[in-house]
Formats: sequence, C-alpha cells, structure tokens
Amino acid sequence: MERKNAYKLREKIFKRLFVLTDYLKIIIAGLNGLSNFIFSVSTIFFIVLFFFHIGFFETNLYNFDIIETYKITFLAIFISKFILEIIQLKKRKIHIWIFDGIVFLFGLGVLYFNFREGIQENEYNSIFIGKAPIIVISVTLILTELNKLLGVINSLNIPPALLFVLSFLLIIIIGSGLLMLPKAHIHPISFLDALFTSTSAVCVTGLIVVDTATAFTTLGKIIIISLIQIGGLGIMTFTGFFSYMFTGSASFRERMLLRDILSSENLGNLFKILSKILLITFLTELIGALIIYVNLSGNFESKFFFSIFHSISAFCNAGFSTMSEGLYTAPIRMNYNIHIMIAILIILGGIGFPVLLQLYKYIKHFFVSIIRRLKHQKTIYIRGNDLNTSIVITTTVLLLVAGMIGYYLLEKDTSLKNMSNFQQVIVTFFGSVSARTAGFNVADISRWSYPTIFFMIFLMWVGASPGSTGGGIKTTTFAVALRATFSFVRGKKHLEIKNREIGSATLSRVLVIIILSIVVIFAGFMALLIFNPDKNPVHLLFESFSAFGTVGLSLVNTGTLTENSKWVIIFLMFIGRVGPLTLLSGILVSYHKQYYKYPVQDVIIN
Repeated sequence: MERKNAYKLREKIFKRLFVLTDYLKIIIAGLNGLSNFIFSVSTIFFIVLFFFHIGFFETNLYNFDIIETYKITFLAIFISKFILEIIQLKKRKIHIWIFDGIVFLFGLGVLYFNFREGIQENEYNSIFIGKAPIIVISVTLILTELNKLLGVINSLNIPPALLFVLSFLLIIIIGSGLLMLPKAHIHPISFLDALFTSTSAVCVTGLIVVDTATAFTTLGKIIIISLIQIGGLGIMTFTGFFSYMFTGSASFRERMLLRDILSSENLGNLFKILSKILLITFLTELIGALIIYVNLSGNFESKFFFSIFHSISAFCNAGFSTMSEGLYTAPIRMNYNIHIMIAILIILGGIGFPVLLQLYKYIKHFFVSIIRRLKHQKTIYIRGNDLNTSIVITTTVLLLVAGMIGYYLLEKDTSLKNMSNFQQVIVTFFGSVSARTAGFNVADISRWSYPTIFFMIFLMWVGASPGSTGGGIKTTTFAVALRATFSFVRGKKHLEIKNREIGSATLSRVLVIIILSIVVIFAGFMALLIFNPDKNPVHLLFESFSAFGTVGLSLVNTGTLTENSKWVIIFLMFIGRVGPLTLLSGILVSYHKQYYKYPVQDVIIN
C-alpha cells in the first residue's frame, strides 16, 4: 500500500514537473519574442535618432531631449540584449565570451554613471558619461546581433544574384536620404542630385552632378566615402564578417549564402576569407593614406582627411575627390609621388580580391620560409598561380602597357607635347590605369583628340578584373573572348589556356556579357542623344561607356545634362556595377531542371 502511494506521489510530482516545464518553455519563448521585439524596435529607433542627431541642426531644447532619449534607447537595447543572451545561452568560443563580458561590464558602467543622479564627471569616469559612450556601446550591441539579420535574409530564400542587386539598391536609397540631411550639404540639393551622387559613390563610379568639394560639408563627404567603401566591398561582406566575429558560427544555409556571394568553393574557410578581404582592404588603404599624407603640405586636419578620402576612393576605384578639379588641381597636379601612389591603389583595387588573396598567400609564405630557414627547418612549397590569377595578371599588365603606348602615340603631338619625358611617362601611366576603371585625371582630358577618346572608350569597356571594386566587362571576359577568337580562327574546336580547357558554360557567359554590355551601353547612348540633342554625340558616347564601366571620366560636364539624362546615367552606373548578367539572372532565375535535350543542329552563320 505504501509502495503504491509512493508511486502515485512520484507520478504526481513528475506530472507537475512536466506541466511546470511546459509553462516555463512558454514563458521563455514569450520572453524571447518580447526581447527580440524590444531590441529590434529600439535598434530602429536608435538608428533614426542617431542620424537625426548628426544630420539636423541643434537647439538647446533639442540638445537636452536628445541625451535623455539616447539614455532610454540604450537602456532598452542593453536590457533586451542581455535577456536574449541569458535565454539563448549556448556554447561559444572563448574570445566571444571574453568580448561579451567586456561589453557587459562597460555597459553596466555606462548605465551606472549616466542614470545615477549627483555623480560628478572626472578623469576616471569620463569614458562612461555622455552621448559618446552610449552611442559606442549601443552600436556594439547592435553589431553583435547582425547574425540574426543574416538569418532573416537567408530565410527569405532570395537568389544570391538578386540579393546582391537588392543590397546595392538599398544602400543607394539610404545614401540618398543621408545626403539630403541639412548638415550634409552647404547649399540645398535636389533629391535627384542626392540620388545620383549616392549611386555614383555606391557603384564606385565618380561621375558627379554637383561639385563634391563645394556642395557637401565634412559630414557629407564622410557619408560619400562611407558609401564608396561599402559599395566597393559590398554590404554583405560587412554583414557576414560581423555576424561571424560576434557569434563565432553560422548555420549551413547562411554559409551557403555567403559562399555564393563571395564566389568561394569552400564552406569551411568563409570567415577567414572575409577577414582577409577586410584586412587587405584596410591595410592597403592605411598604407596608401600614410604615403599620400607624407607627400602633402598644409595643416594636419586637411592633410589627414585628404589622405584618407583619396586612399579609399582610389582603392575602391571610385574617382571621387575633395577638390573641384580632382588631381588636376594646381597643388596636386605636379605631385607625382601622389599620382604614383594613387595609381598603385587603383591597380590593387582593380585586380580583384581572388588575386589579392593569392598575393597575400605568397607574401605570407615568403616570410614563413625565411623564418623556417633561420630555424634550419624544411621549406614548405605552395602550388603556383591558378588559371584565373594568371589570366588577370597577364591581361592587366598587357592592357596597362598597351594603354600607355597608345596614349603616348595618340597624344604626343597634342596634349603631351610640352611635357618632359618623365611627365609624359607619369601622365600616360596614370591615364592608362585610371581610364580602365577609376576616373581620376591628372591631365586636361578636354584636349584629347577623337582617336584618343575612342581608345579610352575601349579601355573603359574592358574595365577591371572579376571580384574587384571596378566595373567593365572584366579583363578575364576580354581575354577569354580574344583567345577564343584566335582559337576558332586556327581551326581548334576547344579553347585551351595553360594546359586547361575552358568550359562551354564559361564561353557562353563571355558571349552573353559582351552582348548585354553593348546593348545596355548603346541603349543608354541613344537615350542621351534624344535628351541632349545639343551635345557632341562622341562625348555622350564617352559618357555612356564611362557610366557603365563605373569609370567616372566625363567630357560633357554631367551636371549640365537634363534630368532625364541623369536618370539614364544612374541606371547605367547601377547596371554596370552589379553587371547586366547578374541583374537579369537574379530577376529571371529559374529553379526548374531541364530533363531533356534536343538533337544538335548547326546554323549557317557566314
């Protein structure tokens, strides 16, 4: 009897525990949902508040209210974030735990010193008091939750090509709004001009309709250079990096999404690829900025901003400048050290991250080999260049040399006539580099002859290399098309490069890219002819190629074009940056497999 009662009691206890567990799960799920909602709303409110704060002019009442609003927003973000951390407690890497601990302790300090009355600011607690620490800790907390944004994007099942296009479109729209902020411009600008500038910055083109130097404030220029950096690398690169860095992991589908965006073949080393891309970018831009800085004269503030702005603009192949006449401005026109440094940055940004990662591997291997030799250890050998790297480097060098020679031969009796031999080498070298994708100018391009203009149109059409910050049809497309032509003329049925056969899918892609580029450019050119009957047709053709190739050189003063023409150039810049094939495949992609094949039939061509 006693045993039976004990069993009943035990059964009753277990039932109560199961019921209690179910209730607890419901409470935790509700708390998790509520915390997520509060965090999301607070994040959106904080972002709006931040740009309201930096973009609008202050009054005494507004200044007081903004601080209190920052405090309340931070409190909501901080509490909801760490409720989520407790609910979603899971195994993490040690550096993630350490980072979260530091953020939590710093956040507690900010809470304590900003919400407790009667505390006097001193040298010890000043890092916790005021708007700056609240903004810093809030931004940090928001960045740690970017993995959820990646998860949401992945759950939408958007094709990678379309996601790539939409990400650029979103940044362009946001950038347009930021450039419309009262503190971003010196005199009022129209939304179309803001949209054009934002598109040109995000698509790393450099065409302008208002003078960047005189139309925008320091805030406006910071917004522009930020858009250039984001546009050059891609917003998904930053999103993926911060998601990995702050969580240390990602789901299989999230890794698949990033793999498609990065065009990587390996799922396991995505974070390393992202880290190396950002490291190479920022390190190269920093070194470039330092070299530009030491070759400038003037006060620290103007030199510092000029160096950072032009280093980023050059590496991202954007062509934007903080001077009205660009690098042709009198103090910089003869500063050949700066010209050479900017040209090197343009080349590095234009050869593509796949090649830069290969170079990073060789440089790392070089230093490791030296260390191993000093330790009398066996040298480790690495595999040589892959086919893509070989094609990119070879084509880039040939185009660079051909560009210099062509520029010199066509202009030696006109615009280059009164220059010394050294000046001619610098101008032709820079012109050959810049014309393919960057758009900086160190010479008066309005003096170019028609043969030079058409030669530069060809260079702009070819553009940079795949996986780079530049535009055009890409060096690999041009190289494969050229080799395929020679191979076909010589009677070969297959295209072979460096003991490798190029697949038919690649050849089809090359053909489509070339045809689409010509169709898009000439459609834009015809539209510009219709909207600007008073302009030189050759100059409008040059403008069309410059916009599509995201180059930024102009012979017509883009700001003098009609509003309809500005819309045409906006579309050309956007399509040129994302690629017409990427745009169409993202929109028209089909997931239906083809389970049949028709008989092969040749068509009479010629």
